[in-house]
Amino acid sequence: MKKCFLTIVFLSALFLLGFANEEPIKVSIESYKVWDSQSATETYEELDEVFPGDEILYVLTYENLSESTIEGLQMIALIPEGTFYIRGSATGERREHLDWESREVELYFSFDGGETFGKPPLFTEEVRGGMAVRRLVNPTAYTNIMWVYERQFKPSDILKVLYRVKVSN
Repeated sequence: MKKCFLTIVFLSALFLLGFANEEPIKVSIESYKVWDSQSATETYEELDEVFPGDEILYVLTYENLSESTIEGLQMIALIPEGTFYIRGSATGERREHLDWESREVELYFSFDGGETFGKPPLFTEEVRGGMAVRRLVNPTAYTNIMWVYERQFKPSDILKVLYRVKVSN
């Protein structure tokens, strides 16, 4: 079985963060292995090394360090290469665990490297035999997640968003 080593420095470089304006915002990223495929156990250990089948939880924390209120904060994260998004794991989606849900956050996904975003279900179109054919995009093909904070992000406010991915085989 192939080992996959991930470090916080590498993971930090994978995230593209988008903001509605250029106000100073402190961003921190925490990553945890939440499912260990080797031992088939649930765990919340700091991310050190992962194997195919392991699940990783990313927690992104945004803090407004400026003295200005920010409108329409956009937060964009990549689904790291070698992993796929676990459907229903990002904040902003309806789920049973309401304490994880951020009601003021609108959630969008991309399957084209962040060129376009939309709310699921996402479709792609291709021309076959002269006809346009719509095809449903599987959530495992998502490449980016975007959270849009609908409220004012005031000075000293802190906002957390999270999502899970699974390491591919």
